[in-house]
Amino acid sequence: MSEDKILLVEDNMLVSTAVQDMLTDEGYGVFAVENGKGANDFLKDNSCRLVLLDMMLPDTNGRKLLEAWQKKYPELTVIIMTAHGDIPTAVDCLRAGAYDFLTKPVEKPLLLKTIKNALEHSAMQKKVDVLTQLTSREPELTQLSDVIAKSPAMADSFEMLKMVAGSDFSCLLITGESGTGKGLLAKTMHKMGNRANKPFVEVNCSALPATLIESELFGHKKGAFTDAKEDKIGLFEMADTGTLFLDEIGDMDIKLQAKLLKVMEEQTFRRIGGTEDIKVDVTIIAATNQDIELQVQENKFRSDLYYRLNVIPIKLPPLRNRAEDIRPLAEHFLHIYSRKFGKNITGFSPEVFAILKSYDWPGNVREFRNVIERSCILTKGSIIDNPAVLFPGSPAVAAAMQQAATQTAGVSPEGVVSGFRMPAMPLAEAERMVILAAMQEAEGNKNKAAAILGLHRTTLYKKLEEYHIS
Repeated sequence: MSEDKILLVEDNMLVSTAVQDMLTDEGYGVFAVENGKGANDFLKDNSCRLVLLDMMLPDTNGRKLLEAWQKKYPELTVIIMTAHGDIPTAVDCLRAGAYDFLTKPVEKPLLLKTIKNALEHSAMQKKVDVLTQLTSREPELTQLSDVIAKSPAMADSFEMLKMVAGSDFSCLLITGESGTGKGLLAKTMHKMGNRANKPFVEVNCSALPATLIESELFGHKKGAFTDAKEDKIGLFEMADTGTLFLDEIGDMDIKLQAKLLKVMEEQTFRRIGGTEDIKVDVTIIAATNQDIELQVQENKFRSDLYYRLNVIPIKLPPLRNRAEDIRPLAEHFLHIYSRKFGKNITGFSPEVFAILKSYDWPGNVREFRNVIERSCILTKGSIIDNPAVLFPGSPAVAAAMQQAATQTAGVSPEGVVSGFRMPAMPLAEAERMVILAAMQEAEGNKNKAAAILGLHRTTLYKKLEEYHIS
């Protein structure tokens, strides 16, 4: 029997028949029972990943079944369906482990969408479990399919990358805010490409002054300048037949950009102080968090180099535009750090999850990952249920986060409890509230406020200017 078999536990025969017919027409295999005993007997002898469970059954309460199944069948995904729905009951079921809570009568589009999402969630959970078991250390994602992203904002980029990965592409330009995962994507594309077994060499163009970057890229001959005490092989030579990743290329000195363009065009260069042309075969992946088109307009970046790099442009959206990715990312990092720290943390309370989903994440996936790691360290139980562990440096920030989340995302892990939606607050206003709380906690000290929020100080400065906070 297929693992995608759906078990329907419903004592109303009219409802049961209607749901069975609907799901069968959609290609799902459905097995229906009318009470708790029938459900337990079925699960005892059959594989099943999804259950549609009524709350009021002739021989038991759906809430009791849910609690028992969470212990006995931890991989089982349960959707509650009931005609007796209210917010306290919904929150209680979600805390007990239900994937979602639907109030009958349920419209067909909502039911089908919820089932589809639940099965995808179950598959993702199983994939993360396998990945965690196979990895003894904190894993590096090595396949594009392992990059955690379900959102429409990432779909188009992924489709393009799948096509690109199978070709011997010459250039790839990745843009996006700091922390969106540009470095991870660069490594992933190398590992998926035709040069996977060749060198992957990385240099941060903003970390060194122009003179040192030139020496790093092209190498130098002994005596070429004061500190050149011996010959040095450059990164282009090291990356020969492989990939050179130029991170933060938007910060590269404009004079060096001309030399880089020449190497890309001719695939030859000379070491500093050298007279011999060196031939290389290198794929270039470049990344920047700058608005590089604006830099071209302002003559801060060479237009000819931009056009050469922009053969295959990929723009990674910020995490605030990828709400659908919050849940799988949270589960992924939770499994990593729960295992790393020898704990058995299985999930998040609805209140904490609402905070994760409503916060604007100016530091993007990097900040999100750090918050989950910190939360795992500070959590003693099996559930992350204390908002204070998200931002332990400031109770005021934690309180502001919780208030903003309550007004923004509601009470369920998805931000909505079927049919009930809390009053909404714009995400920008929620972020402004949190930043204000941090500034008050830090008594106006921007560096201290940045530390409380877990942000780089330049990111905070930009946010303060954006929200006109002095």
